[in-house]
Amino acid sequence: MFQRSLGNFGTNYTFLEELFFGISCKIYLVQDSSGKDYALKLFNKNVSQEHFEIELNACRLLCHEQNPDFIRYISSSEDDGITDVKYIVFEYAKKSSLNNYISPENPFDENDCKILFWKICKMVERLHELNFSHRDLNIDNILLDPNYDPKLGDFGSTKYCLNQNGKSDLFLKNIKFFAPPELTEGNKSYCYKKLDIFSLGLLLLYIRTGKQVFLMQKDNVYKYIKKKKFDLFWKIIESGAQELDLTPNFKDLIISMIAHNYRNRPSIMDVINHPWFDDIRSFSYEEFLTGQITLKNKMKKIENSFREK
Repeated sequence: MFQRSLGNFGTNYTFLEELFFGISCKIYLVQDSSGKDYALKLFNKNVSQEHFEIELNACRLLCHEQNPDFIRYISSSEDDGITDVKYIVFEYAKKSSLNNYISPENPFDENDCKILFWKICKMVERLHELNFSHRDLNIDNILLDPNYDPKLGDFGSTKYCLNQNGKSDLFLKNIKFFAPPELTEGNKSYCYKKLDIFSLGLLLLYIRTGKQVFLMQKDNVYKYIKKKKFDLFWKIIESGAQELDLTPNFKDLIISMIAHNYRNRPSIMDVINHPWFDDIRSFSYEEFLTGQITLKNKMKKIENSFREK
């Protein structure tokens, strides 16, 4: 453990561990004077006040008890009257991010994937109901609570989107791997919410197969989506030692969500109502609970395996 003073902060946090190091911030596991754990996002000095306030305002509006599936906002340097550093304090996601549980060697089977992705879609449904777009949905921003339930985190790119449409900006150019072509292929207009749908599609594909499309540069696999050569796309995705057995409904949902033209992508309600989720929607409470327990046990097993390494 080490002590770190935050300017003239009255009761210093105890900094226990660095959790994340990024371009614009570091995230630390910290403890307050009562011994309770939190995550503290400390922004680099080159982050503008405008950028900081965009994220802070989004957290204040969204990350509270009425939205329990969003990581909870606790306080900030602004709340504490600190001016020489910028930070935001959140509840601590004790099971880290979903990224730690996904690999090509151990993809989620279809049933586990449905339970998990259903929960993620319901979080995004809530966000879109409030007329916000996350604009940075990726595997590292899906955090896990002590029960392995997903929570949405990192609202630094979140945008209020009542008018639906926007234009690509320089800040979003830094978003990689889960970003749609309208952000990566030049200064094009886009629909805020359909941007999220694309990222969700890649997220679902990664959970189910362990493969990130935009890391597969050797094959340039997304070009087959752009050219609508879907058989070639799936041939590459399904290649490898692991037998995936992807169903037609799964493939249909993915193809619709990562369509090159954002106008052809479904809404989040269309995703939730897709036939791939038919059995989830028909589950009784007991059946859904059983599925959650099976998923939780799988994630416990994965966690134990990487602890042993």
